[in-house]
Amino acid sequence: MTDNRTVAARTTRDGGTLGGGGDRGGQIITFYSYKGGTGRTMALANTAWILAASGFRVLTVDWDLEAPGLARFFHPFLDPAVHGATTGIIDLIQEYREEAMRPLDRAPDWHREFARVRPHAVSLNWPLFPGSGSLDYLSAGLTNSDYATAVASVNWDRFYEDLNGARFFQAMREDMRRHYDYVLIDSRTGLSDIAEICTVEMPDTLVVCFTLSGQSIEGASTIAQHIADRYRNRGITILPVPMRIDDGEKEKADAGRALARSRFNGLPAGLDETQLSQYWGSVEIPYRPFYAYEEILATFGDKPGGPTSMLAACERLTAAITGGRVSGLPAMPEDVRQRYVDSFTRRRPAVPTDVFLSFAPRTGCGPTGSSRCSAGPGCGWCPGRSAPTRGPRPSAGWTRPPAPSPCSPRRMSARRRPRRSGSRSPEPTPPADAAS
Repeated sequence: MTDNRTVAARTTRDGGTLGGGGDRGGQIITFYSYKGGTGRTMALANTAWILAASGFRVLTVDWDLEAPGLARFFHPFLDPAVHGATTGIIDLIQEYREEAMRPLDRAPDWHREFARVRPHAVSLNWPLFPGSGSLDYLSAGLTNSDYATAVASVNWDRFYEDLNGARFFQAMREDMRRHYDYVLIDSRTGLSDIAEICTVEMPDTLVVCFTLSGQSIEGASTIAQHIADRYRNRGITILPVPMRIDDGEKEKADAGRALARSRFNGLPAGLDETQLSQYWGSVEIPYRPFYAYEEILATFGDKPGGPTSMLAACERLTAAITGGRVSGLPAMPEDVRQRYVDSFTRRRPAVPTDVFLSFAPRTGCGPTGSSRCSAGPGCGWCPGRSAPTRGPRPSAGWTRPPAPSPCSPRRMSARRRPRRSGSRSPEPTPPADAAS
């Protein structure tokens, strides 16, 4: 296995030696699903990592313009500031469209300058890829307030008919193949102009992802058979891949497998019955609850060597895509793997604590029945004490209300009022029996 990967890292898919700046003759693989929720993006991200870790130069493209999300699988290796400020697919299309609408005389190949993808791609920060191995990421577009408007504003019929959009995408395809060994495109789901670009215009290989539900099988197989029949001259290799397989209901899973094989009859093309059985038995992607809650690469989430793991399934899928040239993930130091598992793991968010403060002027400074104020010298509400040190200061002309002292309302009659400056205290009235 190691020898195969080493040889693959030094040669192109056509057998030529990889040069420093020549045409790499790369292969473009589109991952498509008729319905969402199949695990398509996760399978693409893991396949891309395995290829880059095997010494290939790999580009991943988020062409799901309406719901981009590929970057979440790479977030520990992307600088958020760089990623947020980098343009992508929709920006390439917009720049070409604006230039094509200008009434100018140009050279016949002027469009090639606008189809260059590398100025818009971001390299993942991972120093352990061997040799010339690298993994670049091309986003759906610059994520700002104008993104949705830019996507919705593209009139695809006019783009093709009036602006020669097919020529633009062909130039982009050639540029990708020239600079990368493998280009993996994450396509839009369903039936749309964008999905047709990804499934017909761009790929050499089409990976059709589906679950074993009836709707997913019928929709995906219809698209696959349509492309196989109508675009036979394109020579697109179509690989049906069942995903999210849960053998907890084995009888239902087997019924779904049988239905899928009948609907995808003849695919992949060129295989005899024995080879078809081997193919369908090897490319299934299992359902693992561990991967259902957050975007984490199985290349880090699983230890290598487990035959039933998510990583092992992605390795088998990579082997099917590359014709056996890459069949496994090279060894990674365990401490490195564990450290990055932690960086992928989502933590429970801290719950903010709301503190409600309510206050009112004191109406009683000391305990009921007390003759002494317990608030201290800064009370300000008791006679003879200074103004409060907290709260609003009394306004000009403010006089203390004639209410009973809040210190001890019950014993107010027993307290002597403070002497005013320059006045004498009244003589106490003698008791009635003192007169005698």
